[in-house]
Amino acid sequence: EAAENEMENWYTYWGLGISRVTWPDEDLNAAVKLLAALPGVTRTQLSLDLLGFYKPINPNTMVGFIANGAADRLEISEEGDLQVNLTTYAASAQYFPEKIGQGIFGRADIGLALGNVQVDGESETTDPGFGLLVGVGYAHPIMDGTRLALNVNYAIRQIEGETWKTLGISIGGL
Repeated sequence: EAAENEMENWYTYWGLGISRVTWPDEDLNAAVKLLAALPGVTRTQLSLDLLGFYKPINPNTMVGFIANGAADRLEISEEGDLQVNLTTYAASAQYFPEKIGQGIFGRADIGLALGNVQVDGESETTDPGFGLLVGVGYAHPIMDGTRLALNVNYAIRQIEGETWKTLGISIGGL
């Protein structure tokens, strides 16, 4: 028996997946790709959606708040590690042509973007910038009150005069 997809008073959304982070400078981006290809270097790129809280405004649209993040980590054996974290704290809207939590959907986030760089345990956070995310996905009810959502999101973060881009693919719970 298929799970029911009843309208909720509010929704929470959390997601985890992989991302492709494009560094702001072409030469730096190329250098990071080259470094990641070297023996003894491991590159991990993650995509996260955290603290997503949404309120339906009609049967097809919900609006709320979410923190979207991407991490790009290089672990260099014996030498140490480098990690860049990009986060956008955003107002967010999701639109489902069929019904909230069911079928194809679109998403748009706009908000405050921050970057954080960690090198061998030392950490530095940027000044706030501007973040924008657009995405598409497919949601399917899996049990009463829970839906599984597959997302493809593209984010642009303008931080301290530099533009960071991420393409994320994630699976989440709504």
